[in-house]
Amino acid sequence: MIRPRCDAQAARGVPRPPRWPRPSAIMAKTYRPRIPKPFRIPRPMAAQAEATRFGWLTPDVLSIVAGALIAAVAPLDRLDYVARGLTASALADAAPSAQVLLVTASPEALREGLCERSLPGLLERGRARGALLIPPADAFCGGGAAASRAGAAGAAPIVRMPPELLRLSAGDVVGFFPLAAGERAPELGALGVSAAPWVLKKAPQSVPAVSLRDLADGQVPASALEGRIAVVAAGAGGVAPQAVATSALPPARGVAAVLGGLLDGGRRASAPAWVPALFVLLAGGLVRSARRRYGSLVATAALFLCVFALAAGQGVLAARAEASLIALPSALFGLAVAFTGVMIVRGLVVQRSVDRAAELIQRAALFRMQGVHTLPDEEFWPRVARLAEQAHPADLVLVAELPAGSWHLRFWNDRQGGGESLVAELRRDVRRPPYSSEQGVPAIRLSRRFLAKQDMPAVVVPLIAFGEIEGYVFFCGPVAESTFSREPERAEHVGRELALLLRRKRLARTAQAGAGEARGGGSPEDDLVEGARVALDDLQLFGSMLRSAPVGLLYADAFGDVRFVAPEFAKWLRARDVTVPAESASAALPPGSLTLGDVLGATSASDAAVSLSSVMASDDGIELSVSAPEPAVLSVRPLRRESDGSSWIAGYVAALIPVQQAAPVSDNVRPLAVRDAADPLCAFQLGDVVADAVASAARATGRAVRLEPIRGATHALGHRGELGQVLEAFLTDVAGRGLPGHGPVVSVREAPQGVQLSILDVGFGLGLPESALQRVLTAPGSAPAGLEPLGRLIVAVEDSHGHAELKTNDGWGITLTVTLLRAHPRAFVSANEGGKPAAQQNVIAIGRAGPK
Repeated sequence: MIRPRCDAQAARGVPRPPRWPRPSAIMAKTYRPRIPKPFRIPRPMAAQAEATRFGWLTPDVLSIVAGALIAAVAPLDRLDYVARGLTASALADAAPSAQVLLVTASPEALREGLCERSLPGLLERGRARGALLIPPADAFCGGGAAASRAGAAGAAPIVRMPPELLRLSAGDVVGFFPLAAGERAPELGALGVSAAPWVLKKAPQSVPAVSLRDLADGQVPASALEGRIAVVAAGAGGVAPQAVATSALPPARGVAAVLGGLLDGGRRASAPAWVPALFVLLAGGLVRSARRRYGSLVATAALFLCVFALAAGQGVLAARAEASLIALPSALFGLAVAFTGVMIVRGLVVQRSVDRAAELIQRAALFRMQGVHTLPDEEFWPRVARLAEQAHPADLVLVAELPAGSWHLRFWNDRQGGGESLVAELRRDVRRPPYSSEQGVPAIRLSRRFLAKQDMPAVVVPLIAFGEIEGYVFFCGPVAESTFSREPERAEHVGRELALLLRRKRLARTAQAGAGEARGGGSPEDDLVEGARVALDDLQLFGSMLRSAPVGLLYADAFGDVRFVAPEFAKWLRARDVTVPAESASAALPPGSLTLGDVLGATSASDAAVSLSSVMASDDGIELSVSAPEPAVLSVRPLRRESDGSSWIAGYVAALIPVQQAAPVSDNVRPLAVRDAADPLCAFQLGDVVADAVASAARATGRAVRLEPIRGATHALGHRGELGQVLEAFLTDVAGRGLPGHGPVVSVREAPQGVQLSILDVGFGLGLPESALQRVLTAPGSAPAGLEPLGRLIVAVEDSHGHAELKTNDGWGITLTVTLLRAHPRAFVSANEGGKPAAQQNVIAIGRAGPK
């Protein structure tokens, strides 16, 4: 076999034969089209991935990490030390100690030498493990005979406890410092005294205590010392047996309790630094999740739950493991930092969102169609007057407000700045004429002495809704009088609708004021809720308008799902056997129930004309002629939104416009092809037309169409509309046919012979013979199949008095060069005779200016 032989040759030092590349790789490199360097598309950058890589590092996450670092570093040393001591003291064992016995000696017994004489014998008879002398008893018990007998072979050791050995916290003994190298270290070690930062000590009442005199006198048997360590300390004499322990001088009881706990395995040390850090991370994550999902109240409850879990976990962990004492103050401080960061950051985000929403609502105030109660009185009442003036002919319209709890009117007028000075009647009491009849009943009536102008009549219309007077409207002048005499019901209808409008405003303001008082005044959050409610009202009004439109209207979202459809349009769809689902509770169709493709498929046009891509390709949309059940034109347009210098389709709107059939044309009459008068021969900037065509082609095909920097002003002469349309169609065609990643390259520049437009494309002319391209130049009106867009472009160029050239590029593409006449714009001002105003400035003149 080849491979083992090559391996053997390599082992002997013989070089391995070269490996030849595969044939497919050779073909790919040989026949790959070579694109000139200026027209190569650069490799896309990965800036988006780099930008989103650290997107999860939000300020609240950073605050949680900071809290975990604080818990790991434990900067509160003193508080952590005290907390560990209190934790160890709180977990004291209440079971009686079998390792330690507290022995107290009164000052009289110490002075008499009782401790020095009897202690070694008592330890020997009771088979005790030894004795630990606590100052100041060590000065009376550790010398002379006691020291000599303790030093004998096999005797129980009697050791003085150095004061620096004790580890204190909050005035209490919590452990022992490391033993210093010296003569006492082995003796203390023999008694079980070892370095212990913290000890789960015995409860003070669980350490048995006896008096030295009772032991010496035999009142307490010496067997009480068996297997125990006697902690000898000074104490009061002549006390009851149950008070012996409390009579010992400190720190005897603490030393006995700590030594008992240490001998029972109660040694404890600090927990690893990662334990509180991990807890803070988990707790911060829980608080953050609760804050984002359920709000601040649940997040605060989660914080307290975490604090309780930390305290309970500390107790359980300290009772079972040795390295288990957590730096509780530092952990709580880190948790507080994490909680504060989460709450403040989230609060700032919410506040920023509220401010931004309030700003948007304020900007949308000009487009509000409802929410009349939100308008101030200075704007509301003049608008009511204008509404009444549109509904009822009059020379002058006055409106009057009847404030709550009052019988006197307040007048408003849009033209005269208030309207109070126009009224001659000064009492303005609605219980008296002319506001009511002689019997005091409000009714529509004609009054001639109401205004300051005695000769101007006024039609007094009370605005009554559900039996309550909301205000008055006054139609003044002879026109109002004649209209009222001919159509008295008109004033009644107008008064009814205006009264309902005023009632809506009054009730809404009353409810809003009550809610504001219940909450203690208005706030940005209340304004945001009110703005959202108004926006919802506007949206509902928009839906009602769309459904009640007399013509067929339809709205589809950006995904092509129909959301609103007017009854006329739904009727037409059902006639075309298209299933129209019922509206939901929100008066909108559910997504996916009816698509825009279904609507376009219901037409009888060809498939190419009714595709959704045709709608996307043109900003003006498409228009389709439909015949059944009645002749109509279906117009579908995309709704584009501008953002970041580009436009995107936010939805689609369609209208079904009925048309009337034109009279039949005789068979021997043929209409003449006449150029549209809206597209005359004019001067324009070719660069602008090319830029628009490139952008439209890129949007329609989804491929890159490169535009080189435009050189010069590029003022050309031609038919701008026709050139723009055919150029857009040509670029769309060549971009769709081009090789992936190699779209056409367009450039515009000024040349000596005119304004030139060059289009370099790789795949348009690939595989076409030279004769086919020359045929397009000689007969562009009858271009071969596949080159029709190019032929139409050449025809449009020739109509604009230009010419086109085609050039092949070594068989892998074509270069189209279009040359148009250069236009020389001039800006001049011509003055007319007779004092008439001058002509419009900045007029572009084509050709030579005429004589002055």
